[in-house]
Amino acid sequence: MTPEQLLYESDLCVKCGLCLPHCPTYQVTQDEGDSPRGRIALIQAAVSGQLQSTPRLHAHLNRCLGCLACERACPSAVKYSRLIDGIRAIRLQQHSRIGRWLRKTALTLASKPLLLSLGARLLRPLPRHHLISVLQRLGEQRLQRLIGLYPNISSPVKWQMAYPPAGESVGRVGLFLGCISRFSDQAALLSAVHILNRLGWEVVVPPKQVCCGALYQHAGEPVTAQKLKTQNQAVFSHQPLEAILTIASGCGAHIKEYGELPAPTFDISEFLNQLPWPEPVALKPLTQQIAVHDACSLRTADAVYQLLKRIPDIELIPLAGNTLCCGAGGTNLVTEPQMADALLAPKLTSLQACQATILLTSNTSCALHFAAGIRRAGLNIEVLHPVQLLERQIQDHDNPTG
Repeated sequence: MTPEQLLYESDLCVKCGLCLPHCPTYQVTQDEGDSPRGRIALIQAAVSGQLQSTPRLHAHLNRCLGCLACERACPSAVKYSRLIDGIRAIRLQQHSRIGRWLRKTALTLASKPLLLSLGARLLRPLPRHHLISVLQRLGEQRLQRLIGLYPNISSPVKWQMAYPPAGESVGRVGLFLGCISRFSDQAALLSAVHILNRLGWEVVVPPKQVCCGALYQHAGEPVTAQKLKTQNQAVFSHQPLEAILTIASGCGAHIKEYGELPAPTFDISEFLNQLPWPEPVALKPLTQQIAVHDACSLRTADAVYQLLKRIPDIELIPLAGNTLCCGAGGTNLVTEPQMADALLAPKLTSLQACQATILLTSNTSCALHFAAGIRRAGLNIEVLHPVQLLERQIQDHDNPTG
């Protein structure tokens, strides 16, 4: 967006303040600069030249999690996402050449599954807590944070181009792997393939798919985000599909904004909930209490609850405070650790109070954030994607494909 476009869009905000109760960062700091209307005022002042670029200005803008709870609550239909992405793109152009290079390098590292897998292999022989202790002594806080978030992955899957069902096919769907999710949500992706195959669906996994582009879009790199979008549109157009399915809700929310795709995009829970389940695919009863986290990026959260209620005897407990972001916010769990942990703390308290043994979430960053917080708190709670739990409960199921 141009500065003129930013000013035009921001003028739609009437500063009514109805967004304030819905903004997680404002709830923590009670600072207008950390509220949606406050950030919009800062954007207007910065773009019009009334406010100079300062560390304090950047701090207020950087702390925004992009949860868009404000956008959904706004009576004036202000497109806040366009404003925050737009100002970040303008600010990025004002950085030094070295600064822009470092930012782009960080994004590349975060969005390349091969590099993430290499990092996991290098870290596997080293006990996590020992490595974190060494980094604490060295004062390497950012790297220490990353190590604490790394999931335990045995080995990366070598994905096939297609996974046919054992019996007669009822249709063909495409599976979007993502970048970080291809690495950290590997078990959930395999569970999705297995369930879909059991229900008679062929699963196509285009080999040249790339990052959805959300990381770049929200970090002020719209040109790169557009290139990634164009490539994904091309690779999913090679054969007829009835749907394109996503595991990570953040990727799903972004891909649904692509527009031009050969088939509609669905979150995996949303799609599975619409399907008839044949009698042979029976689900075992489960008497455990299961906590459910509603990710900000999953606009069809009800589908998760409806889908899981197919499991006999299950007790689903919506996590207290589900209406406020957990603090992960894409990469904010690394770049804004204090805010991320402040927002996670009450959720961990609620999680401990409800005595659940499993927490379900559909967002990659949220899952990593919760899992790291649970480890630090010493809690014995497993973090799963909803399809992982569903796959576990299929009676006499085989091992997942892969």
